[in-house]
Amino acid sequence: MSCCRKYKTNFKLKTEMESTKPTLNEAENGNKSKPLLSSRLFKFRAWDEKQKYMAIQGTPDLETLQSFIFHFGEDILMQFTGFKDKSGNEIYEGDIVFNHAENGVCNSNIIIFNEYGYFLQTYFSETRREIISLNEYLTRDLEVIGNIFQNPELL
Repeated sequence: MSCCRKYKTNFKLKTEMESTKPTLNEAENGNKSKPLLSSRLFKFRAWDEKQKYMAIQGTPDLETLQSFIFHFGEDILMQFTGFKDKSGNEIYEGDIVFNHAENGVCNSNIIIFNEYGYFLQTYFSETRREIISLNEYLTRDLEVIGNIFQNPELL
């Protein structure tokens, strides 16, 4: 299971884009001339290891996405999960989150992605971990406190 994806090429992304019919979504975009990829937001951020910089994609339209992938496709890409935390912050794969439902118990919680979707991976110890589907998880109890690249000390 991988936390973040490093694309050598954008073949997979092209396949996803070709199979997704562009639609308008004025609530997210407000610009009728640039169709969105679908009703689901395809937003990314990228970690540039050389410059130690997190780049965030702008508006979720096809033109902006293609430009973002062109410039940052060799870096580590993290996709927006479609969920927001209890404060309204977007949750991306690679984020480190605090789970307020755990009653003050502080465990390392990381958002990961695999072929089945997004998951919350909790480390209780070096040998014990739990993985819960983010789709079934109550994201209203999660709070983004950092990410694995900019805040590794939180792990």
